[in-house]
Formats: sequence, C-alpha cells, structure tokens
Amino acid sequence: MREYKNKETRILDRIICNGCGKIIAVKRGIPMEGVFSACQVWEYMSDKDGETDRFDLCEECYDKITEQFRIPVARTEQTELL
Repeated sequence: MREYKNKETRILDRIICNGCGKIIAVKRGIPMEGVFSACQVWEYMSDKDGETDRFDLCEECYDKITEQFRIPVARTEQTELL
C-alpha cells in the first residue's frame, strides 16, 4: 500500500507491505529496500470484471509466497542496473 504526502502531486511518502504491515522507508520518492508492486486490471472472463487490485510486498513476504509456487519464478540477472 502506498501513502503519499500530497494527493495532488502524488509524492510518495512511504510503502506499507500488504502482507505483514512492515513500513518501507522512502527517500526522495525511492524505496530504501526491495519492494514487489503489483497492479492487476481484471477484464472479461473473470468474476472481478472492471476491478483493479494493487498491492505491495516486502522482499520477505514475496519470498514466502513465491516459495509455495509449484513452478518456480522465472528469474534472470540484470547486467546493468539503472
């Protein structure tokens, strides 16, 4: 969950993990640790037609969830970080 200092300018203030409630510090709009952010727009053929789900997970919660997958997450390594 993202909280903003000012709703009009949308300056990011902090991120709260939807899984465990951990507060993730943000400095100058940049999270100070790893965060998984998801935004899913549900379309036709879904019981959630027209709804949008958004959530953020800290790295620990992300790892707990993805460890349960039958098929592992496809992971590649970035050679250049921006």
